[in-house]
Amino acid sequence: MARFLATDAGHLAVEELDFEVLLRAAVFHSTNQLMGYLFQKLADRIDAGYQAKPGSARKGRVALTGDCLFGSFKILRDYYYHEGQQLGHYPADAALGLAGGKTPALARLVCLEGADEASYQKAEEHLKETGGILISARQIQRLVQQVGAAAQTWQEREALQPLPESKPVPICYISGDATGVPMRPAELKGRAGKQPDGTAKTRSAYLGCVFTQHKTDSKGHPVRDYEATTYVSNLGPLEDFGPLLRQEAIRRGMSQAPKVVLLIAGALGLENRGRLNFKAAIQIVDF
Repeated sequence: MARFLATDAGHLAVEELDFEVLLRAAVFHSTNQLMGYLFQKLADRIDAGYQAKPGSARKGRVALTGDCLFGSFKILRDYYYHEGQQLGHYPADAALGLAGGKTPALARLVCLEGADEASYQKAEEHLKETGGILISARQIQRLVQQVGAAAQTWQEREALQPLPESKPVPICYISGDATGVPMRPAELKGRAGKQPDGTAKTRSAYLGCVFTQHKTDSKGHPVRDYEATTYVSNLGPLEDFGPLLRQEAIRRGMSQAPKVVLLIAGALGLENRGRLNFKAAIQIVDF
């Protein structure tokens, strides 16, 4: 518990702030119980209305220790399997968005920390200090790899038709760039780099986005439309990035736009990718 000391000015000063941590733990405990109750009710409703596919058999209810922003809770949900297949599935897990037993909010936070921090160990310490979230560096690594792989598969899906709800826009904006990402030595084998011995310390990561903007601010600067930006990324070859970005632009309705503007870095590789994959676009070197 904190100790309060009298200062020369006669005020009370807090010597230790552990009481805040204790208070947070108390609040989290009751909130965590509520989360467990709500998730169990949702799982029950999902399982009750689930229609199994032909050939799928229900094994029964299986317990799961779920993790959320406030702690851990246990829920029961139905397990289904197909004869002759090793892995089955939990309909409630998919419907609730549980990734590795983590709730969507916790999974997003963990992946954000795991992506931004220089190491998973630092991400572990940061989550503990800032949010009282106890998750090991190894668990962070596993979750980032699991979610990352699924996200990569999703963004590389076939999507050659515009979104049904997409409307023609005057200008479709596309942007792309690259940066070097520090990697473990095992991930850099055989890669040429700028080190004195010719080896690399980083690996190129490509990021692109598609967006629209129709309004300007008081100074006449364009303002991007609310929630109008979608992103694609790639750690693979540059040759794969251009078609990936083009595919997203088509999905967003590029073919319906009278004008297409491509904002892309001036590096020769990206510049050529832009001209190859967006031949009709107005290509501008970004700042």
